[in-house]
Amino acid sequence: MEIAPGKGECGNLCSFWGQSPFYFLLNQTCLSGSGIQYLHENRIIHRDLKPENIVLQDEGGKIVHKIIDLGYAKDLDQGSLCTSFVGTLQYLAPELFENKSYSVTVDYWSFGTMVFECIAGFRPFLHNLQPFTWHEKIKKKDPKHIFASEEMNGEVRFSTHLPQPHSLCGLIVEPMENWLQLMLNWDPQQRGGGLDPETSRPNCFLIMDHILNLKIVHILNMTSAKIVSFLLHPEESLHSLQIRIEFETGISTGNQELLLETGICLDPRKPASQCVIDGVRGWDSYMVYLFDKSKTVYDGPFASRSLSDCVNYIVQDSKIQLPIPQLRKVWAEAVHYVIGLKEDYSRLFQGQRAAMLSLLRYNANLIKMKNNMVSASQQLKAKLEFFHQSIRLDLERYSDQMAYGISSEKMLKAWKEMEEKASQCAEDIGYLDEQIMALHTEIVELQKSPYARRQGEVMESLEQRAIDLYKQLKTRPPDHAYSDSTDMVKIIVQTVQSQDRVLKELFGHLRYFMQKKPQANAICSFVAGKERGTPWRLEPKSSIHSNINSGPSSLAGFVPAAITVLC
Repeated sequence: MEIAPGKGECGNLCSFWGQSPFYFLLNQTCLSGSGIQYLHENRIIHRDLKPENIVLQDEGGKIVHKIIDLGYAKDLDQGSLCTSFVGTLQYLAPELFENKSYSVTVDYWSFGTMVFECIAGFRPFLHNLQPFTWHEKIKKKDPKHIFASEEMNGEVRFSTHLPQPHSLCGLIVEPMENWLQLMLNWDPQQRGGGLDPETSRPNCFLIMDHILNLKIVHILNMTSAKIVSFLLHPEESLHSLQIRIEFETGISTGNQELLLETGICLDPRKPASQCVIDGVRGWDSYMVYLFDKSKTVYDGPFASRSLSDCVNYIVQDSKIQLPIPQLRKVWAEAVHYVIGLKEDYSRLFQGQRAAMLSLLRYNANLIKMKNNMVSASQQLKAKLEFFHQSIRLDLERYSDQMAYGISSEKMLKAWKEMEEKASQCAEDIGYLDEQIMALHTEIVELQKSPYARRQGEVMESLEQRAIDLYKQLKTRPPDHAYSDSTDMVKIIVQTVQSQDRVLKELFGHLRYFMQKKPQANAICSFVAGKERGTPWRLEPKSSIHSNINSGPSSLAGFVPAAITVLC
């Protein structure tokens, strides 16, 4: 483990505007947890784990987490601990305040506090109070309590659950709460869950590994703008997943079209785990997009992000004066809401883009089929020219033989049918060529449309304004100061209006993609059917030979020129 240069950046991501993106939380938990395990295996207790001591560094395009201040922490003794940690006491384990003997579990408390802050945007226990103050109020908490807040009347309210809002997937909330209950246990002997008897590893890290290795697929239902998540079973088939999707969304398995971000359809022959990209930490940001093939117009109703009680309170009355500490929490939730609206649009836009890429794949297949069809038609045309010349020669020879009483109506009929089929095939090729080129032109025009490009610049600007406003509020002294929320509410209203506008445009443009895809699919199927047909493959010889063999024996030695040309 090295002493990394640079300033800790984790703190900015943990509490910059509130809840951190879940992909960062996964990386933070995995990589920082690995570093802590490494220290403990080498009999090193950090004692001063905090967001500022987690450095993020770019190494070859990969973000690496590094733990700093190791030397400083090791040189401390228990007697000087409190005076040496001025300003960073918020993350210290309780036993360090009391100058009691301690073990590696002091790092568990600090680590759990950091992870909680990444989830919620603030520390778990009375984060507005000084450490020595909240220490006295929290020390009698239940072992399973992971959160405490102070009511307006001064009463402390405890909870075993994570506070809302946060960015965690619903399937992972309970496992994370159970893990935090181990990490934030007041009793240092019980903290971390002890050692696993089989592996001799701390149970808290085994549970952490289990959570990080969960296979969870997130499906964005484009017909309702709602995300549904599923915990994948080992070796679960795609059909099994589709049955569960049908139960949650009401879209039958036959009408489900599941697209990856690249526009590729999921392969029914592969397991459902194809939805989860291997090696991606932060699969919460990776979506599979669900479309209903029975619909071409998606007109809702669409799921909308709801306001928290605190944010709704200031929206109803933006001029109400609130204390700065309380306003910070409300505005943090407001910024989280604004960011959420922008991310909701971004995901839906990515779904529209997946539909466009899927249509472009159909278009590429059509162009390939068209080129093959034109090549085959040129060969057929050349053979038809010979065929017409040969058929005239054959008819002349056939007329001569008829003068001697030798005839075969079946052979004559076969020649006529072959000529008609060849002519019809040429007409089909011309028709398909026109259809494919017309559809190709429409698809290209859809791709060039301004609505096919991202339209979220206004929302991104509003997001930055909300963040800047929150940062300005944090610089204001909290003592005896009040303020209203007029500016923040304006940003919220403008963001909602902007999202309504861009989503209306997005779904209007998506309708054209959904209308063109059945047309492209129908043409592909028609061309494939024609390729399997006899005239297309230029294989009429077998039927003619059978007709000849069934005719008079005197024709057995007669090989028509038309057959010679087409064989």
